[in-house]
Amino acid sequence: MFRKILFVLILIVSFGTVIVSTAQQPETVNVKLYFADAGMMRLVPSNAVICRTDAEHEARAVINALIAGRDNNPKIRRLIPDEKKCMSVRVRDNIAIVDIKQKMIDAHPDDKNSEILTVYQIVNSLTSIEDITSVRFTVNGTPQKNFMGHIDMRETFIPDYTV
Repeated sequence: MFRKILFVLILIVSFGTVIVSTAQQPETVNVKLYFADAGMMRLVPSNAVICRTDAEHEARAVINALIAGRDNNPKIRRLIPDEKKCMSVRVRDNIAIVDIKQKMIDAHPDDKNSEILTVYQIVNSLTSIEDITSVRFTVNGTPQKNFMGHIDMRETFIPDYTV
């Protein structure tokens, strides 16, 4: 009797292993993340791979990757502080709406060039997602005239790859 139970158990485990090993891997999509170069003069693209889902989940993955940064690369510099939940994003009608939290504003350098690079780092990265064509910003949940005092944040932004 013990041998029959052991045989059935081995058969079940083997069958389960076959099912798990043949399960499809999640589909992925390539996106471009944009980071400031070491001289803080322009944005440079960097390829990244994220799981293909809906535009909102992909946008969250991009925002999280921008927050995580690429600190191990000496050719690029961090613009977005490495603080969890300093930004959130939702997608409506092919527009990503990014909400910037106060702690990001407090930790951000206060100069025009850094502000422009940060805004277009986010815009260019999010619009590399297939279903996102433009980006709007809110600060602490409400539209604001400015982020750090240099750019009108009430605009709807489209990518600008010359920044």
